[in-house]
Amino acid sequence: MIRKNSDGTTTPLTLPNHKQIKSSTLRSICTQAGISRDDFVASYEKT
Repeated sequence: MIRKNSDGTTTPLTLPNHKQIKSSTLRSICTQAGISRDDFVASYEKT
């Protein structure tokens, strides 16, 4: 996953390769990627 920064640059994000991750880790990943909770939940419910 890559985050697009406001200055036009990109930053690669490191994601854990585990079947389960802590909610705080997921929240941090979503925050860094700029994904809102509502967007995440909507996408999750589609799967």
